[in-house]
Formats: sequence, structure tokens, C-alpha cells
Amino acid sequence: MKKITILMIEQSMPAAIVSFTDLFQMACFLWDKSPETDLNSPFDIEIVSMAGKPIKYSKHVEIKPDRAFSEVNHTDLIMVPSSGYDIDTIGSYPREMLDWVKFHNQNGTKIAGVCTGVFLLAEAGILNGKKATTHWALADWFQKKYPEIILTPEKIITEDGNTICSGGGSAGFDLCLYLIERYCGQKIATRCAKFLLLERSRDFQTPFTMFNHQKNHKDSDIIKAQEWIENCFHKNCQLDDIAAHVGMSIRNFKRRFKKATGDSPLVYLQRFRIDAAKEILEKKNSSIGEIAHQVGYDDMGFFRKLFVRHTGVSPSIYRQRFKTHRS
Repeated sequence: MKKITILMIEQSMPAAIVSFTDLFQMACFLWDKSPETDLNSPFDIEIVSMAGKPIKYSKHVEIKPDRAFSEVNHTDLIMVPSSGYDIDTIGSYPREMLDWVKFHNQNGTKIAGVCTGVFLLAEAGILNGKKATTHWALADWFQKKYPEIILTPEKIITEDGNTICSGGGSAGFDLCLYLIERYCGQKIATRCAKFLLLERSRDFQTPFTMFNHQKNHKDSDIIKAQEWIENCFHKNCQLDDIAAHVGMSIRNFKRRFKKATGDSPLVYLQRFRIDAAKEILEKKNSSIGEIAHQVGYDDMGFFRKLFVRHTGVSPSIYRQRFKTHRS
């Protein structure tokens, strides 16, 4: 039997805490009912908080923990759920909580962070030099805040030593199924997924990302170049023309663009075009060739390869997953 401790903090998203509990309880139920296993349940699940007192998250939702986290002397796995999306509160945790997580990690306990919960692992210093992931929308901020961590934001799940991280939203389900398979085997994990109508084997969160246009900088000339790209992306864009438009040499333009946005001009153009293609795929029934042409590519094969490189899936699979309506 594995002891699973779910750490509840005031910023936690209650849905994440409840869903973790439900998934592990489902694994216990299916384990007990399976003729292939013994009678002992695989998990002993507990919820802990700072002081061991209930936390009220809204008018209708209050969660009562089993005890204070300081009372936990031994556990096999600590789960840190999402802690909301308010940047002002993410990364602000009590020192004793960080020390508690670090202590258990140093003594062999696996620590798993989900979405913004990964920031707690980072603040505790247990991800330094390790691979990690988090919600794709916060990846740039995370990387700047914790440069010593090897961030792989395209991944749904990362595991490095005794730390495990997962991306945002429903990636928490992926993480739970990943852990259930680790401790209970593939059959139980697959049965959990089927029972709860969950997809398995998702490796990347790149299909869900949205291009943020990277304009949080003060280089007015580069912003002007970005606006030129965004207005003319469907045409035959040449970097020399963009550089000339903002009065720079091509070499200086590439250097300043990379410094301001984090991407080369060519990658920025590709990302903008792929984002435009994603929107068309979500809303229209145009052929892949037509879409490629609409976003500036005459070579459909090259467009497909580029789409897969940036999203992790083909245009047709993306359409199947995200099309909003059918005409």
C-alpha cells in the first residue's frame, strides 16, 4: 500500500484536490474488484493543510483535511495541486511548507506538482538542474523566474529523479493515471481511464497552446516589425523586406528581434502562421491545401511538417480534436 498525501493550500483549486482523490479512490475500487489482485487496496489517501483546518474556497466549497502537514512523518508521494492563475500569488508559500516538501524529497519521497503547483516545487529548490513542465501559458514566466530548471513546456508530464511535474488543466488526470499505472499496473490504469472516459497516452500539451505575440518588451521598432508580419503573414514575406520596413540591416534586425521576443523573425512568422491555421481548422471545412495557401505556404507537404513541429499533431488530427462546429 502506498501512502499518498495531497497538499492543500489556500490558493489551491478545489476541483484538482477532489479529482485527485476521486481518481485514486477509483483505482482502489477497481483493484479491490479485480480477480487478478489481492484484497489490499493499493493506496492510502490523505489530504493535509497548513494547520490541519478546513479551507473555504467559495460560498459553496469547503474542504476538510485529515491533518496538518507537519504531522506527516512518512509518505510515499506528495501531490501538489494547481494553485490558481493569479501571478501575484503564485510562488508565495510559507517557509515551513517549502522546508517540509524539501525535507521529504531529500528523504526519498516522490513530489508531484500539477500546473501552477509546480511553482511550489521550484520555490522549494527541489527542481534545480532537473527537467520540469508547467502550464504552457506560464512557461516563459517560469523560465525567467527559475533559470536553473530545465523547462520542457511542450511535455504533459516530466519525471526526473523523485520529482514529477505535469502541465495545466486536465493534465492532472494524465498525471494521476501515470501514477496509477506506476503503482497498480497498466490494466488498472486503463480501466480507470475507460470508466471515467479519459484519454490516455497524451505526451504533449503543444496542441493546446495559444500564440501570445510576445509584445511585452519596449523595442518600438520590433513591435512595428511584428505588426507588419501579422498584417502580411499570408503573403510571400521576406525578412529583407521586413528589416527594410523598420530601417535596419538584416543582421541587426535578426539580433534585435531575437532579443526582444525570444524568437528569430522566421520562427515568429511560422508560429503566427500556424496559429492562424489552427483558427481556420477550428472554424471551417477548408481543405489542408487551401489552409496552407491562406496562411502563406504553397507547399502543402512543408506546411504539414511545420504544423506537426509546432503542435505535435497533424492538421487533420488537430481539426478532429478542436473543431467547434460542423457546417
